[in-house]
Amino acid sequence: MDCSDILLVEDVVDVKVWLTRLVHSHFPDSVVRTAENRAAALLAVGERPPCLALVDLGLPDGSGIDIIRALKKVRPECTCVVTTIFDDSDHLFSALHAGADGYLLKDEPEEEFVLHLRGILAGRPPLSAAIARKLLGVFKPVPEETVRLAPREEQVLTLIARGYSVRKAGEMLGISQHTVAGYLKTIYQKLQVNSRAEATLKAVDLGLVASLVR
Repeated sequence: MDCSDILLVEDVVDVKVWLTRLVHSHFPDSVVRTAENRAAALLAVGERPPCLALVDLGLPDGSGIDIIRALKKVRPECTCVVTTIFDDSDHLFSALHAGADGYLLKDEPEEEFVLHLRGILAGRPPLSAAIARKLLGVFKPVPEETVRLAPREEQVLTLIARGYSVRKAGEMLGISQHTVAGYLKTIYQKLQVNSRAEATLKAVDLGLVASLVR
């Protein structure tokens, strides 16, 4: 895919300089515009939607997700590639749901970054290797014998699964909401999940908390 107009959305100066140099080097015939925040990017999108956008997610005035949505609305064929340091599934799924065509990590070697970017433009799998592994890990079953929740962790998970807030769960168990949050973090790590919904489903599937289903 040839692209004559590229928009870079990045607020960190050093990273913006690096990306600009990289894009100019590998796409020498393209016009490269830059935006340092959400507002400037949305203005650029409104004035002239690019054919390729490299979008950071953590911007000083909002999320890059809004930029992806705006681009896909005015120019659906625009290739939107997230360039970020966030490698968690929440950011990944949010970006893909918004319409992102690719998801690359800024800390991977430049050669790999360019290879993946060219692959995205050519229609190949749109993820950095580390992100692809993480995505597969989300759907990988957790062996039952490796998961052991302590009694208090089971109590916390049961209450959270029933819809109680962290604060309310703490009140019911006679502990602080910060302590509940600590238990939740441990539960997520043990079950290899990132949300209470995923934790609940895995707990039910593995039979870890029998009282979740009555």
